[in-house]
Amino acid sequence: MTRKPKIPERGSLLNNSMDGMDELFNFQTKEESAAEKQTEKVSGENTLVEMEFAYMSAFPDHKFKLYTGQRLDDMVSSIKEYGILMPVILWHHEGLYIILSGHNRVNAGKIAGLTKCLVIIKENLSYEDAVLIVTETNLRQRSFDDLSPSEKAYCLKQHYEAIKCQGKRNDLLNEIENLLNPSEIKENETLSENQKRLRSDEKLGEEYGLNRDNVAKYLRIATLVSPLLEMLDEKKISMKSAYDLSFVKEEFMQTMIADILVSGEVVLDTKKSALIHGYAKNKTLTEERIEQILKGEKTKKPKSTTPQPIKVKGNVISRFFTKQESKKEIEETIEKALELYFARMSEEKEQLVG
Repeated sequence: MTRKPKIPERGSLLNNSMDGMDELFNFQTKEESAAEKQTEKVSGENTLVEMEFAYMSAFPDHKFKLYTGQRLDDMVSSIKEYGILMPVILWHHEGLYIILSGHNRVNAGKIAGLTKCLVIIKENLSYEDAVLIVTETNLRQRSFDDLSPSEKAYCLKQHYEAIKCQGKRNDLLNEIENLLNPSEIKENETLSENQKRLRSDEKLGEEYGLNRDNVAKYLRIATLVSPLLEMLDEKKISMKSAYDLSFVKEEFMQTMIADILVSGEVVLDTKKSALIHGYAKNKTLTEERIEQILKGEKTKKPKSTTPQPIKVKGNVISRFFTKQESKKEIEETIEKALELYFARMSEEKEQLVG
């Protein structure tokens, strides 16, 4: 069982500086940031210190939306009464103190009239590790069902990448679990919620209550440009349409689609998105075709370039194979025979030309 970290009295961590000694021996320069002066240099990972909100920066391109409405009001009320119970996790990177976990706590704390809180500062993280902490901590503090479609897609994508990189990433996931101590330290949760917790050590589909197909769809949707994801969250396009558009690999084409939809001149239904999906899959999608489809000028599906599958008759199979041979062995033999046949045909053509 993870031990609950001991939270020092407020202010005690800020009043033990050795500014005089530092100035005498030139350990600190005058150019040192105010934030670094606030954070006492202590040895060991995950030490609690106190820092003002003014020195904290939001994680760049943050995918999770801040609480609003009743959820925000409840958190503000909780903080006014109890304070911020769970430390904010920061990443010290290139002179900045970037929030990895605690965007909502900091926002609600400011509204509640606080100016600082306890933090845990992480050093020597890669950008990928930082993203993983942002994702995992959000999942442990929210219900997956409460996330918007774009947030779900982002979470699944990041978790999928983490699963592909086991070992070091598993260690980091375990450390996140220890930092958060969900069984002992509860964040200032909204009073109206009884949230379902997620565990990182279970398989992706089982963990999120999704089948494999839905996981695959969310992973594809995560590749959409931000304007299309916003439309999905605002229910201006459906999940089916968002999935279809994810097959458009070119970012400039996705942006073009978003721009046309934002204009309000056209509406994207599933028939139009299916057409875009088909042309994109056939690699015949152009800017002109996108415009024609969205305006309803092109309604026919693209012709398939894939040959129709055929079924080999049983008497043909029995001529060349025995009952003991498996389906896989038969398929492999047929494939090799076809390769030899077409190689020979190619040689004969070359001889005729020569």
